Amino acid sequence: MRKSSPSKRFAQKWPPVLGGKKRFNKASKQFCEFIENRTAIEAVKFSNIRKTITALVIMLGAVIASELVIGKVFSQNYMQIAFANQAVLPEKLKGHGGPVKSIELDGEDRLALSSSFDYSIILWDLSNKKGKIKHRMLGHNAGVNDVAFVPNGKHPPKKAVSVSDDGSFAIWDLKAGQLSKLIEDTGDKVLDVTVSQNGKFAATARWDGSARLFDIEQQKQVNIFKGHRGNVNSVIFGKDNQGRDNGLLFSASYDGDIRAWHFAKDATKTNIQHGSIIHSNGWGINVIHLMPGGDEILYGSLNGDVTLLNIKTRETKIVGNFKHPILSLAINKNSGWLAIGSSDGFIRIFNLATFKQIEQYKNFIGPVWGLAFSKNGKTLYRSGLDDFVSRWQVSPKEGFKISDNLQPRRFQIKRSTDPGEIEFQRKCSVCHTLEPDDKNRAGPTLYNLFGREAGTLEGYKYSKALIASKLIWNEETIGRLFDEGPDIVTPGSKMPIQRLKSIDRRDALIKFLKKATAPQTQEKN
Repeated sequence: MRKSSPSKRFAQKWPPVLGGKKRFNKASKQFCEFIENRTAIEAVKFSNIRKTITALVIMLGAVIASELVIGKVFSQNYMQIAFANQAVLPEKLKGHGGPVKSIELDGEDRLALSSSFDYSIILWDLSNKKGKIKHRMLGHNAGVNDVAFVPNGKHPPKKAVSVSDDGSFAIWDLKAGQLSKLIEDTGDKVLDVTVSQNGKFAATARWDGSARLFDIEQQKQVNIFKGHRGNVNSVIFGKDNQGRDNGLLFSASYDGDIRAWHFAKDATKTNIQHGSIIHSNGWGINVIHLMPGGDEILYGSLNGDVTLLNIKTRETKIVGNFKHPILSLAINKNSGWLAIGSSDGFIRIFNLATFKQIEQYKNFIGPVWGLAFSKNGKTLYRSGLDDFVSRWQVSPKEGFKISDNLQPRRFQIKRSTDPGEIEFQRKCSVCHTLEPDDKNRAGPTLYNLFGREAGTLEGYKYSKALIASKLIWNEETIGRLFDEGPDIVTPGSKMPIQRLKSIDRRDALIKFLKKATAPQTQEKN
């Protein structure tokens, strides 16, 4: 069998690694053919030393030249590969009908999850420059406060979990975009959810003073951890120095304490007592995050402190005080950066090794509820009062673009001479539109409201309680709604409690709604 020449074998072996097949083949072929060149080889056979040296010099020059060509091709192709792996992520993720409470990326920059006040969760395809909605998932009966991918060692992840203001915990099938299980409990708000490294367990932070543990595969609650004297705001699973679950769960509360709980036998090896307070802060703690290595916890508190806690020694170090409550933290090991989000709208980036601030940004009004780094840590997504999620390219530095929403936002007070319109902005606009399109808001459109039976608008998922109420919306029933509250007039419905003590303001709102929701008004506009 005839063997291929060294130049062909060399060219066939390396191009797939380096890319740029044609250019690399050409350079490597020139190099190998020169070495194989009979004229150069014959020159070595001559006894004349001068000719031999000349031939060797020529060969050496060819080697150097060829390596320069190959090196250039390699560097160019390497840079192309590097830039290809850092594809530009969507600038905004638009699709929600209310403020976005949380944002999470899948670790590969292919998928993202966001949760919103509009009761929905959206699974995003990040390969599209505008961010494509793969699934809009509905199942909770109130705003969704947090959502998390369930790791399974493969991509794409198959499951997600979420928690809501209605007190429920949900497990989602991401391939189908459907609810797998909704576990309801008391009506106490659930603010945070986290998933163990092995993807088996989820833990939640509830405002009844407890942390809960769920078996995701079995789709059931398996433990309740009680001991805090206030709302539990944040939970995280502990890890050993290899990044594996160590059987510990940590919870942080409005009472200022961080507690440790055993959820597996491995926790006994940590020498940390079950239910023990490992740190008392004084100020309420809003958010906690485990540091790389698993030996330290970073937490943000109500007074604006961000503090580093050593789990073993219990020593603390204040990273900084930012005067306003800290609401979100994100860490990226690839960039070595920490992101801190606060209630006044600031995002600050710190170096994890030195804890020195390297970037800061503020270009929007309102709290930073959610932060999520891209895989390389150079890009950051944030969520807050806007109906969309915004991208910030931290390095190379690029500022946030001007918000698509006008300021103040639709549910913030605008200048108006109509007291009824002002009350609509305050009480209704965050959940309802006045146009036929509900724009994915938390509540149904109020278009053509008067004379409509409650719970009958096609396409909206009403609560069973409202459907069974048989109410007809008119001046009297709307007046009762704001006099007595939804908990009295429509008990068991999804409507948040809203009351108006002033009869004049109530009547002004009803007058405005009757005019603004009428079909003829819409046609004129």
